[in-house]
Amino acid sequence: MDFFAAEAAAHVRTRRLLIAYAFAVAAVVGAISFIVVGAYTMVGTSLLSSQPYADRVVGNPGLLLLTAVGALGIIGIAALHRMAQLRAGGGAVATSMGGVRVTRETHDPLRQRLLNVVEELAIAAGVPVPEVYVLEQEDAINAFAAGFTPADAAISVTRGALEQLKRAELQGVIGHEFSHLLNGDMRLNTRLAGPLFGLLVIATVARYLLRIGRGGRRVDVLVVASILIMALGYLGVMLGRLLQAAICRQREFLADASSVQFTRDTGGLRDALVRVGRAPVGSLLSTPEGEDLAHLFIAPAHERRYSTHPPLALRIRALDPHFDLRLLDEPEAGSPALEPAAAARGLRPVAFASSGAVGPAFAAALSTFVGNPGLDAVHYAAALRQSLPADIESALARGSTAACLWLAVALSSDTEVRSRQLALITPTLGEPVAHAVGALGTRLASLPVAQYLPLLQRALPALKSLPIERRRGLIDLTRRFGQANGTHNAREYLLGSLATRYLSDQVAPPLKPGTLALDACTSELGLLFAVVARRGSDDPTLARRAYERGLGGLLPQQRPDYHEPDAAHWPEQLDVALARLALLQPAGKELLIDALGQTILNDGAIGDEEAEMLRAVAALLHCPLPPFLPLPPLAD
Repeated sequence: MDFFAAEAAAHVRTRRLLIAYAFAVAAVVGAISFIVVGAYTMVGTSLLSSQPYADRVVGNPGLLLLTAVGALGIIGIAALHRMAQLRAGGGAVATSMGGVRVTRETHDPLRQRLLNVVEELAIAAGVPVPEVYVLEQEDAINAFAAGFTPADAAISVTRGALEQLKRAELQGVIGHEFSHLLNGDMRLNTRLAGPLFGLLVIATVARYLLRIGRGGRRVDVLVVASILIMALGYLGVMLGRLLQAAICRQREFLADASSVQFTRDTGGLRDALVRVGRAPVGSLLSTPEGEDLAHLFIAPAHERRYSTHPPLALRIRALDPHFDLRLLDEPEAGSPALEPAAAARGLRPVAFASSGAVGPAFAAALSTFVGNPGLDAVHYAAALRQSLPADIESALARGSTAACLWLAVALSSDTEVRSRQLALITPTLGEPVAHAVGALGTRLASLPVAQYLPLLQRALPALKSLPIERRRGLIDLTRRFGQANGTHNAREYLLGSLATRYLSDQVAPPLKPGTLALDACTSELGLLFAVVARRGSDDPTLARRAYERGLGGLLPQQRPDYHEPDAAHWPEQLDVALARLALLQPAGKELLIDALGQTILNDGAIGDEEAEMLRAVAALLHCPLPPFLPLPPLAD
């Protein structure tokens, strides 16, 4: 998957859909106004009046405008209400569908397996771990992802999927959902629900008016008008669904392909789709709730005339051209979902360090790895998760202890700076919390550098259980940690900045897509490359050379001269610069990631500190990089 092309395409699709929905809403509002004003003028007069219907409507411009504003207001308020619900995060969407959150405190092996699969794929992709939900009342096999950003996302599976899918099949399904999360489909799919819900409310209001009209005067006029308005409302819904179907069907094929790329296993997702086809209830949900969210699911959740998903047979054939479709008619064998642990994991040992083994060829195509984890990264993530000490693992289970772990990750390795950071905790959270954070920080010091970013990603779902004011306090505290630490260690500073960004995106997901061009951010680029180059070398001459190698390729015509970063103020300045660079167009981000790789690899190798620093910068730009893995030695 080309992450940047997918992100750009998602922006284009969003604009086109908003325009298409605007036309659909305008058409429905205009037609409703025409019907309502005409019906109003007919009340109290003869239905056989010789005055043309159009003349009755045109003769009341004030009433026509008032009706249009009223109809548009109903649609707009309903759409905004639905969008406000959805903006609360993927967890709110899952809860509205009857989802029950799965936490690390679960003792159910099926739910623990689900959490493990989600965590492994998230770490491998370099994104925050989403919340996990199970739709307990649903026997069908289905799943969906919702949210505006990876930091506020949630992945939900039905109880049928949890109990009937083997680990490889479940991994294929979750990989499909992660594709939607990474390539911008999740945000687009969530946004689609707002306008569609607004059109659906018009039909609901008309049904209500129809019931009222049965007992009032001029029953014939009111009933006919209500029926016509209800028909128009459902016509608008049908148009919205057609637009959904036109966009979503092709995206499902691409998400299937990306899932295979994730797991390098065609059979997992294929067999999961086969199970959907064989299951007695298939993928259809029993509840009518969330019908406007049906396009979020991996397979059709409700029966529709215009499906948002391609036929199962076509998707299975796309994954396996040799599959005999007649096997879909065979009854399900009913094999157990939970396999023996060793057979289910299929893990092999992996190293936790890059060992400086990443060469220039990697940097030349660094952007191609953004949003494109492979099977090695999944194995790496599983081994990384399993190697975490039990006491630190247990801290991820609850919001209060995860908050302490969150702050501990952001602590400086410098003793003096750490003391100042811990002193910041006491006035706001108390001495016991400061002591717990310090103790966890001491424990984390013995872990490999590669564990720090995954710990932030894994802690985020637990923090979602905290009150929003508590999370806002964590945002402020983490930001102050970074300001105290920035002048000493760039990786630690950037990790703290990323922690702040993750929490901020969770509390208030950004809605503005990237629109800036590279030449509008020259000063910000100069500062970023100067910081990265200087932190990669203590020799000013080598740092200047690394700066020119990276930024010279990015801005060949006009670029800022190299200047040593201001030792006292570069952290605050870089905060502002990265916030602006996060608004670059996708094509600009792609070039930027490649150029950063050239700067870091100026000396021909990348160390663990540099690797994690680069991953933190990429994540701050909303460009998730998978973990850096050691390359095999070259043959003689």
